[in-house]
Amino acid sequence: MRFYESCPILKAEPELRDSRLALSALAAATLQQGLGLLGIETLEQM
Repeated sequence: MRFYESCPILKAEPELRDSRLALSALAAATLQQGLGLLGIETLEQM
């Protein structure tokens, strides 16, 4: 949550927004893979 508070994605300049979206997508994929390895199911969307 701190990331979204300190680095707003939708209000950022286009280049910065794209970078932050990519970072968020990679973080989500990493968390999903890590939790999957532990046998914990993840939600598609919150």
